[in-house]
Amino acid sequence: MGRPFWANLDDAWNRLLHGRGRSEVPDIINWADVQASWGDIRSAVATSLRSGQVGPDYVEVLDLPKNAVAVRPISRLSVHDRLVYDTLVFSIAELVEKQLHDSVYSARWGKNGKSFWKPINSWVSMQKRGVRMISKTPFQLARTDVVSFYEHIDVGTLAVDIQSVGANSWVTDRLISWLRMFQSSSHAWGIPQGPDSSAILANLYMLPIDEFVHRAKFNYLRYSDDMMIFDTERESLRNALLEINSILRSRRLSMSMTKTNIYDATSALSQLESLEKDAIAYGLRIGDVGAEERLYKLFLEATEGDQNDRDVKFSLFRMGNHADDRAIAWVLRNLKDSHHLASELLRYLECFPSRLPVITRSYISAMRRASGHKYDNLEQRILQAATRQDIYDAEIRDMAWAILGDKNKSSLPREFAARYLGRVSTIADGQLLRRQFENESDVNVRRALLVAMYEARSVSRSLLEALAGSNSQLTWVSRYLLGNPLVPLPR
Repeated sequence: MGRPFWANLDDAWNRLLHGRGRSEVPDIINWADVQASWGDIRSAVATSLRSGQVGPDYVEVLDLPKNAVAVRPISRLSVHDRLVYDTLVFSIAELVEKQLHDSVYSARWGKNGKSFWKPINSWVSMQKRGVRMISKTPFQLARTDVVSFYEHIDVGTLAVDIQSVGANSWVTDRLISWLRMFQSSSHAWGIPQGPDSSAILANLYMLPIDEFVHRAKFNYLRYSDDMMIFDTERESLRNALLEINSILRSRRLSMSMTKTNIYDATSALSQLESLEKDAIAYGLRIGDVGAEERLYKLFLEATEGDQNDRDVKFSLFRMGNHADDRAIAWVLRNLKDSHHLASELLRYLECFPSRLPVITRSYISAMRRASGHKYDNLEQRILQAATRQDIYDAEIRDMAWAILGDKNKSSLPREFAARYLGRVSTIADGQLLRRQFENESDVNVRRALLVAMYEARSVSRSLLEALAGSNSQLTWVSRYLLGNPLVPLPR
């Protein structure tokens, strides 16, 4: 017997609240207002699902840096729209799971959805399996992926896939309706990037590729659209790539020319995660003498010449956990130039509270250099970190005011600017925050300004009561603030 449908709604909420604390789209108060009114919000989402009135009216697309120059579009949905979407996708997840071969490592719904919570573990497991394959047999490796995969998924084709999976039509009709509403947004197309539930639909869309490779009896691994095919014969791999390209075209997708290649047996292993990282991680866990030095050596190698971002992230996370401060100088110098790694760099710096003065100066320098340019994610992450670290600095405050007042920026850095200002405000700042609130049209920024006014002790109870009793998108945060809470710092 399948899971009760409404259990998927509770899973969707738990995942949003707890599943990804370091989310690509973090919340200024970690959804504390939603949590405080969860019963009412759950009822509203359930009513929307029962009525069939589903789909986002508006989608904000955030350009998150993929590397130093390229970006990828992340869909920012309202809490209501996100919960509706995740609930519907989760309700077909078990049916999609039954169609997948063990060669697929992304978005697996095993153990009643529990395995869906740890995508990094799945990626590492796939890499290890690839290493074992090559170690046993001198395989050549064909590797490819899809150009802008999520954006180019054809909703009409996906709708047919969803209808064929065997789910109740009550669910599939609503899910397809939601996707078509999303598609109609002038800012978005394909399926939303950002929600992890989209990876389940991506697996469904890739089933024809998986089935072709399975029937051809290739050794094969896939994580989302990253495909690896193993064989001893180069011509067999070339033929497989041509057939995959044909299947992709039939589904309105394009194979990436720059990432498609066949590697001979001697270079195939270099395409997989280094075994050295496994040894380092294990050595750190058991307290092996020399493991920290090997980790630092990996960091140095990753930052020399062409920077290896994956190894930088691997190294900094573990160096921070082990209070190894030898990367601080590099991080301070490269905060702006490696802005696409801002989350990892800042988390590393936060491991060293005794170095707060020099870290604060680095924040100021990076924000100065970013000012007037398109570094929204870097500015947001610095303000988020400064709020977490209780950094009170007049120059950061002035730059936060400039960010808050710049309506050409995306909403997220402006929200975190408001949150920061609420915590460092003077009496005059509190009055200016009220004026900013009155002149602001973006509902997410207005929510952040309400929180800032509350923390600055400049919001009237009558305003909160009026908003709490309204039918606006500020109802929940106003009800929350009326309870006089200690507002949590952003994760």
